[in-house]
Amino acid sequence: MNPVPYEELTQSDLMKLCVWREARGEGLLGKRGVAHVILNRVAEPCWWGDDIPSVILKPWQFSSFNPSDPNSDKWPLDVDPSFVDCSDVCNAVLQGTDKDITSGATFYCDVSINEPEDWVKAGYLLKLQVGRLRFYVPPTK
Repeated sequence: MNPVPYEELTQSDLMKLCVWREARGEGLLGKRGVAHVILNRVAEPCWWGDDIPSVILKPWQFSSFNPSDPNSDKWPLDVDPSFVDCSDVCNAVLQGTDKDITSGATFYCDVSINEPEDWVKAGYLLKLQVGRLRFYVPPTK
């Protein structure tokens, strides 16, 4: 994938880039989880956006797109095995042929950080932990 302004990427390619940046070190389940969080947010338009680009590019939501994040300037090689996996996962999720293993999660975080305090106070529910990622739904789901 060639580095280009995000606006020049198709929605599918932007999603693949996001999943690769966010979960390239994870197994297929972690990659699937991140892809489903993106589409779950699209399915529930809110402050975070209402389509793939607005959801992914919403500031401070997917850390690998934050200007200060070390991953924000990383671009995958098309032959990178992890990127091939991310592409396959995103294609299946976008085609609706991949079951949502997150039970509708719209949030996730890495195990290296504490759950955000506002999530704890609000009672967000852990739906899946796979690899280094934990996936959550708000308490109203």
